[in-house]
Amino acid sequence: MKRIISIALIGILTAIFAINIQLVQATQNQEPWSKYPNNSAKSFKDADSFYKSLDKKQYVEFENAKLNIQEKTYFKDVNSVLSRADQYGKSRVGGVGYHPKRQVYVFVTVSQEGKMWTAVFDAETGRKTNEARDLNE
Repeated sequence: MKRIISIALIGILTAIFAINIQLVQATQNQEPWSKYPNNSAKSFKDADSFYKSLDKKQYVEFENAKLNIQEKTYFKDVNSVLSRADQYGKSRVGGVGYHPKRQVYVFVTVSQEGKMWTAVFDAETGRKTNEARDLNE
């Protein structure tokens, strides 16, 4: 009787292990950007029009800023846009689930005192992909 229980237990554990391996393989085969796929063939409004439609609680440029960047680009190029305004290498964006050719809006504003705020918005959903933040704190 103990032998039958042991064999049954081994069989059950083997089945659970096999199912787990299949689930892991299915997850690994899924494209890493399935949540936010390539939308490079779609057309979206220009960056200035998008900025004008934004709720100012989400992002606003500094008054009399010494630099403002408003750009629609691919997600893979966000850090290149940010680096044009960031002399200290503090602002970097990464994103799990974003296809490199996903269109986004990148906004950067730098005050006369050197305070910098950034915001990145998904062009298709309009949602912020990062929080605007003061990078000099």
